[in-house]
Amino acid sequence: MEIELINMHGEGGRRFDALLSGSPRAAYDRPLLDRGDWLIAPTRGAIVAGWLLALPRQHALSFRDSIIAGGVQPLSIVQDVQSHLGLKPDELIWFEHGPLSSGTVVGCGLDHAHIHILVRPSFSAADFFDRARSMSTLSWHCSSAFDCYGRLPHAQSYFAAGSGDNAIFASDVEAAGSQFFRRVVGNLVGVNEGWDYRRFVHLPEVEETIAMFKRLENAL
Repeated sequence: MEIELINMHGEGGRRFDALLSGSPRAAYDRPLLDRGDWLIAPTRGAIVAGWLLALPRQHALSFRDSIIAGGVQPLSIVQDVQSHLGLKPDELIWFEHGPLSSGTVVGCGLDHAHIHILVRPSFSAADFFDRARSMSTLSWHCSSAFDCYGRLPHAQSYFAAGSGDNAIFASDVEAAGSQFFRRVVGNLVGVNEGWDYRRFVHLPEVEETIAMFKRLENAL
């Protein structure tokens, strides 16, 4: 497991500068799929292989804010990735940490909208949803994936996650702390100490993610 200590103070949206500008500095700053308005890349700190990030080029604090501003729907991105890789809907799990304002623990120190997409994880969406519930005291709500973002309150932070037709969400989530869904994934796969992307790069998993993406592309 590769550990890289970096100064994250005041980083904000700058974490994605190299990725969005086309000036990659690392494997996780290289787009795997570019649709113009949004792109797909591997994530720094990929606890498991097959961990992607989807982010809009136009700055927004969260995908809820991006939708309000007329941006792309998150589910449309997920469905595009699914189709592009020739996958079934239930072979992907997606999730987002949605901050209310910049500089909060919910934004995980990034402050630019991004959705995590797990490709063929070793655990089911039902297990992921159940573990999220058990690892927090939040009030979780079930929803169809299509309706999820329309049901989010406009003036509260939120967590949202989904797979196939199903989704869950919670609002006013500061009490759950930073990188909540990363901790859920770590707990599910037994990596309880290496979930923090600030400290643990997980470069082998990043490289496996890139190889998996290209292999699925080429299989079509």
